[in-house]
Amino acid sequence: LEILGSGMVHPQVLRTVGYDPEGVTGFAFGMGVERIAMLKYGIDDIRLFFENDLRFLNQF
Repeated sequence: LEILGSGMVHPQVLRTVGYDPEGVTGFAFGMGVERIAMLKYGIDDIRLFFENDLRFLNQF
């Protein structure tokens, strides 16, 4: 289970915000609360959090 996703910022994203990708690079990362809940509550499928099923969501 991936808890902390990360990766390099695409050069086009840097160009779009006014940076020269030949001179700078970017690193992005983030931690989703859904993934922490998956570990805590033993949930196998992250998609359950995004199906808007209140029977599931109201448990938390």
